[in-house]
Amino acid sequence: MQQPSRLLLVLLFCLAASSALASGGDEGAATYIVYLNPALKPSPGPAPSSLVNTAPWIITVGAGTLDRNFPAYAKLGNGETHAGMSLYSGDGLGDDKFPLVYNKGIRPGSNASKLCMSGTLDASAVKGKVVLCDRGGNSRVEKGQVVKLAGGVGMVLANTAQSGEEVVADSHLLPAVAVGDKSGDAIRAYVESDAGAEVALSFAGTAVDVHPAPVVAAFSSRGPNRQVAQLLKPDVIGPGVNILAGWTGSVGPTGLTIDERRPAFNILSGTSMSCPHISGLAAFVKAAHPDWSPSAIKSALMTTAYTRKLPSPGDLNYPSFSVVFGLRKSRTTVKYHRELTNVGAAGSVYAAKVTGPPSIVVSVKPARLVFKKVGDKLRYTVAFKSTAEGGPMDAAFGWLTWSSGEQDVRSPISYTWGM
Repeated sequence: MQQPSRLLLVLLFCLAASSALASGGDEGAATYIVYLNPALKPSPGPAPSSLVNTAPWIITVGAGTLDRNFPAYAKLGNGETHAGMSLYSGDGLGDDKFPLVYNKGIRPGSNASKLCMSGTLDASAVKGKVVLCDRGGNSRVEKGQVVKLAGGVGMVLANTAQSGEEVVADSHLLPAVAVGDKSGDAIRAYVESDAGAEVALSFAGTAVDVHPAPVVAAFSSRGPNRQVAQLLKPDVIGPGVNILAGWTGSVGPTGLTIDERRPAFNILSGTSMSCPHISGLAAFVKAAHPDWSPSAIKSALMTTAYTRKLPSPGDLNYPSFSVVFGLRKSRTTVKYHRELTNVGAAGSVYAAKVTGPPSIVVSVKPARLVFKKVGDKLRYTVAFKSTAEGGPMDAAFGWLTWSSGEQDVRSPISYTWGM
């Protein structure tokens, strides 16, 4: 089907909040909006359905890690060494061990000092020592400021269960090592059981080829999409953890008023880092294929499938599948229709392969697509049948891959029950 002739407006920018643009898409998806997918709710990041900006004509972007980190280490007095990360580049503490303290607050019984909140640390108890701080409550770099102002000489920043094993590197004001939840639990147990706990902090520069990567960042909001369950969101993730870029000279790398450093570059993390990556990729694709519609560009970024609006949410020809099963057996089969456009070589032949949970039976008809020429459009139907009853909020995942032997086109599939 030919698209009607119209003026094509391509908007390549990143917005953090819901806006009128989310309801401004037209029938041909002639406006292309790249949205970042921030954690805007009180329980951000891994909380289910915390994402925003879920309209189908928007590309909703999450944040992921890179295969690069900035290793740093906390060596405890009991012989354990815990690997973490840090961007601290000032004078370190050498090889010497320093006393390690935790929850040394001015208000007995308050947990605020565990988080190293502003004004909570007892200076007489932390002066000249390394302070263990739990992640959360205030910014990571602010915790270092609190420790420094109280007279501490270093910090171990420990994740809790909410942040898991994702560690973010920061340009702290003092020697500091950030560690994951498991290491955090071990260090907390050590310092609470040993009155003479001590630690040495060391920094090892940059490491590359780190795996696994990419991994979705803990701060990146999650699906499923509760507004329209048949649309799988977010659409893509981009590099959003420990991103190197040029930096303004008006503020220090931490953004704190007491930070007098003025580097030319900084490393930051956030969906505000990942969204520009996707916007830039979209611009490259548009430059290479100026005749492609915004929907085609979005689809190319996701799977190379071609998208166009169809009557129901599940049949939007979206590059991904979000399959919603009812709780009753009479509603356990769902069918979706999709159309693919050949943007590769003439005579391309693609075969379908489905990967997913054994409780879902998936059939693809036809299972083989033969494109005679470039620009050919072929349709196929996918039927999903659940052979087991799922409970409310249950979820499973898989994917459909069209393979030509040279090219693989993969569409992610999510399954939910009783939404």
